[in-house]
Amino acid sequence: MRPRASEAGWADGRIGGWRTAFALLILSAHSTIRLSAQDQPLNAAALFLLFPVGARSVATGQAAAASEGRGEVVFQNPAGVASLTSSEFALHTSALAAGPTTALTAFFPRRGIGVFGATFYLADYGTQPNVDSNGVEIGQNSSRNLALLATFAAPLTSGISLGVSYKLIQFRVDCSGGGCLNLPSGEGVTHALDVGGQFTVGTDHELRIGVALRNLGFPLQVNNKDQADPLPTRLTVGATYRLQLRPVSEDSSDNRFDVRMLADVESPLRQTGNPDVRVGVDVGYQELVRVRGGYAFQRAGLSGPSLGVGLKTGAIGVDLAQLFLTGTDLITNGSTFLSFRVVF
Repeated sequence: MRPRASEAGWADGRIGGWRTAFALLILSAHSTIRLSAQDQPLNAAALFLLFPVGARSVATGQAAAASEGRGEVVFQNPAGVASLTSSEFALHTSALAAGPTTALTAFFPRRGIGVFGATFYLADYGTQPNVDSNGVEIGQNSSRNLALLATFAAPLTSGISLGVSYKLIQFRVDCSGGGCLNLPSGEGVTHALDVGGQFTVGTDHELRIGVALRNLGFPLQVNNKDQADPLPTRLTVGATYRLQLRPVSEDSSDNRFDVRMLADVESPLRQTGNPDVRVGVDVGYQELVRVRGGYAFQRAGLSGPSLGVGLKTGAIGVDLAQLFLTGTDLITNGSTFLSFRVVF
């Protein structure tokens, strides 16, 4: 019976290429990945569901449960896309130590109904050679994760919105050439839901509260039922406070700079202990120019600062962010995140 994906020694010792390719994904140098207060191992095949996505949220310390106005909030709280008033297409990319990630999102508001959206998310860990005991290449293997999201969100009142995302999640390992009989290759597919809500406080809606439950679904089964591991289900509560600064000119109350302060608290579902805390700040003039910074206080050495900027002209917006997490081999120090979006 194959050991759990989170345990070291999963791959056959003769297939050095496989160990190299997947070691970054499961961090086998640390034996197991432990992110909960109870130190329960996390399913390596579903680890990508916790990767940061989107330059704006990354720049603010990954605090985004109460964000609005952007499609990338779907990865943190599907209720946030209910605030979209125009259709949006976006591309989000990043280069992690485990491999590049790419996300394509599209959202379409329908007046009086809500916002419909679709997301394609890929984490590609690349192709590595399989070698025999003499170091001779006898084949190749590749591994990747894929998630397809279908989202619907709608405002219930002027201050309350709800959202839900259905997720089709796949983990896939492909092998060609010699040595494949000893490689635990295969495919695992499962289903999950993200559900969330947001509500505003105050007549001017300066304070927004967000609550989201992510990755609530069936265990991901790659080999057999006994080896299926639960998804990394997370409960997040966040807040965003917007402070209007002095107007640039007196002719328009909208002609202002503003500061947005964000904070999230996140914990594995049905577990107690010290939660992850993320804080960030976003300063700028309308959506034309934004400067962002944040810090993530997380377990397993995944804490660290982040910085970013955002620019928007007409229907086109570009966001950049750098993440400086410490104590992890999963995300390289100074990883760059890029988001490009078009509103139409």
